[in-house]
Amino acid sequence: MNRAEEKFLKRFDDALGISVPFEAVEGRIPSPPSRERAPHKKRYAIAGMVASFFVIAAVLVPTLVSLRPAEKDFFDGKNITLQELRERDCLFYEDLVFAQDRQNHVFVTDGEQIVAHYAYEKAEYEEGSFERACNRSMIEAVEYIGIPSYAGVSGELSLDYSFNDGRLRRLKLSRTAQGLFVDGVETLNKEDPATWFDPEKTALPTRAQCEKISVGMSLDEVVGTIGKPQRDIGYGAVLFEFDLEDGAVLRLTMALDVESENKYVQNNPESDIYGTHCLCVAAVMLIERG
Repeated sequence: MNRAEEKFLKRFDDALGISVPFEAVEGRIPSPPSRERAPHKKRYAIAGMVASFFVIAAVLVPTLVSLRPAEKDFFDGKNITLQELRERDCLFYEDLVFAQDRQNHVFVTDGEQIVAHYAYEKAEYEEGSFERACNRSMIEAVEYIGIPSYAGVSGELSLDYSFNDGRLRRLKLSRTAQGLFVDGVETLNKEDPATWFDPEKTALPTRAQCEKISVGMSLDEVVGTIGKPQRDIGYGAVLFEFDLEDGAVLRLTMALDVESENKYVQNNPESDIYGTHCLCVAAVMLIERG
């Protein structure tokens, strides 16, 4: 050991209050204990972690459950109003209003208030259900086939059901003293303009309803929100126009959702119907008139 090292150890010993040289006690310093735990200590450690997990879960899970809003059937409320139904974009048709939460609902109105309310479990789609719905009231038909997707065409009493098979099912209705009854069902091709357009449309959307239309929405979603377009003015491009109740015109540029189209063709190799049902909104333009 050179002189510099001796001076360093001396200062180190003095700082620790050691009165004997380090070399004198070096052999009596126990080696540090091994970090390897005994088997029984390992088991205690694992058990402790498991217990801690359950304690934390017991505290957090009830808290998280209490923070999550409870699921409920919104339209089962006894004090539901027509205004609330309008705000939720329910389908109003004649004296009926169709709504959906965890169940299918039909409200009967007198124009000013709700006079009756029917609720049904959601119906599974079956082709034969439409035939069973014939000669029944529209209220009863909902039990078999669910609530309609949107109104049919203005020239006749009809309601349309849209499914992902390239076709629409249109219920033909008649008005009786007891309400609307189903006379028959017509299967329509979604490529047929009679399916999508309603030139004689009388129930025109408001500006507020049109503000809900955004790029990326499917044609089904658009029609379900503001009804069917009156016309297609496109030449090469697909341009649908909707007349608003205040005289303005909403013009939508529609584009083909290629991914959805390819998926549809793959899932329906035997179908020769494809295209229109995979349209989505590419651009939105509001045109002021007058």
